[in-house]
Amino acid sequence: MLFRSIQRRQCLVFTHDQTRFSLALMCVTQKELKELTFWFSDMLANTMLKLGYPAELMERAVSSFSELSFDTQCSRSVQGTLRNMIWDLESFTWDGTQITDLAPYSISASLCERPCSIKGMRELDCLWPAKEMLKLLEQLPDPHETLH
Repeated sequence: MLFRSIQRRQCLVFTHDQTRFSLALMCVTQKELKELTFWFSDMLANTMLKLGYPAELMERAVSSFSELSFDTQCSRSVQGTLRNMIWDLESFTWDGTQITDLAPYSISASLCERPCSIKGMRELDCLWPAKEMLKLLEQLPDPHETLH
């Protein structure tokens, strides 16, 4: 997670280490920070909806956590991706558009539909965060399936 002030508005960008799937919470208030798990879940579900994920995979993703938790270990590669995502977020305002006028779910979806490279990848290789997250979610067990 990375905080950044854009046009004097607090923005948070979250990036999943493995898939580089990113979410941008824009114009975050103190009240929203106190309910960060709710706002993160909302952004996650609606971004996945914008990306056309199946409903069962969206539910799997949102139900995979009950409270947000953050680790203190962040590789330089992930930090680089976070910086790139912040620059991409800022680029939506370079033409004079106000950050408050941006559509948050569409912006997060667009951050996930760009190629990312990871340290150790060949120069011409890249991953696509939206596709990588979809593959990861397809591997998770369905919470509605019961063992017999």
